[in-house]
Amino acid sequence: MGRHHTPARPGVTDRSALRTTVLALTALTVLVLAMVASYAGAFAKPTLHHLTVAVSAPQQIVDGLRGQNALSVHEVGDAAAARAQVYERTADTALAVSPDHQMTIYVAGGGGRSVAAAAETVGRAAAGQAGLTAVVEDVAPTTAGDPSGTVEFYAVIFLSIGASLGAALLGRLMGSVRTPATLALRTLSLAAFSAVLAGVVTVYVGPVLGALTGHTWQVFGALWLYAMAVGGAVTGVAAAFGAPASVALGLFLVVVGNAAAAGPVGRPLLSGFYSTFTMVVPQGSGVSLLRSICYFGGHGAVTPLVTLGIWAAVGGVFATLATACRLNYRALYDRLTGARGTLLRSRLVPSAD
Repeated sequence: MGRHHTPARPGVTDRSALRTTVLALTALTVLVLAMVASYAGAFAKPTLHHLTVAVSAPQQIVDGLRGQNALSVHEVGDAAAARAQVYERTADTALAVSPDHQMTIYVAGGGGRSVAAAAETVGRAAAGQAGLTAVVEDVAPTTAGDPSGTVEFYAVIFLSIGASLGAALLGRLMGSVRTPATLALRTLSLAAFSAVLAGVVTVYVGPVLGALTGHTWQVFGALWLYAMAVGGAVTGVAAAFGAPASVALGLFLVVVGNAAAAGPVGRPLLSGFYSTFTMVVPQGSGVSLLRSICYFGGHGAVTPLVTLGIWAAVGGVFATLATACRLNYRALYDRLTGARGTLLRSRLVPSAD
């Protein structure tokens, strides 16, 4: 032992470890509380906030419906047009009055059982006030394996976990994205892993569970795109802004994104805060895309497809720009120093972990 060597004091080390442990457990507790508060706030007491209704009925009934703040009423020519709007996902429900004093209430169970129940309540109330007989028709019923219409929600939510952790694990195992070659390898690896995740989930929710059936390849494609959107975003943010930024993104998606997906209750029953994010976060788009594929013949799939594509593309752009910045920094440094010395690591663009 050297003359000037000072042994570490166990008390100081123990206090430092204790402080780190307390901070880590406190952060985890806050995360759990945030998730409980977010999910409970979104799902515990669903209330009708905004329901789009297509109506083919006498003007008195139309005016009565327009007097309800939670309803957005659109008049259509006949029952067929009203029904079509529900199936094409341009309306949440539709009401059509026939000459025999009957009101048909068109709902879509595939768009969320809670939304269908709320729509039926609105329709029966309107029929009762007008003295009409109410008849309910489900234009997009769920399957026997998914009677509540929530399997797609849980498939998307748990696929998020796999895609996020997979992207982070690839970053740890394969190292930072520093060159076009490593960027290409990371992209191919993420695409392959996303395909594995999508394939496993597709097989389970389809042939095994009997929930999302009849559209195997479309479901697989939607789940693969979703996994790429989440994993690509995490990878790109980590490459451009560092691991802390990717962790922040992951926390936002878990705490806010999952609740905003509106799987158990449907967007019309979410509060304004969460409904604002429904078609912005990938979870909301993933759930909507699966429902469009499985229950609505592909209607309403364009918007979620575009949203997921944007998430994946932005992640790719971030990773590409970060790689280009590192290459340009190295080239500039080599020119200025004549390629002598050790290349300094850029502090402007952090490594991707």
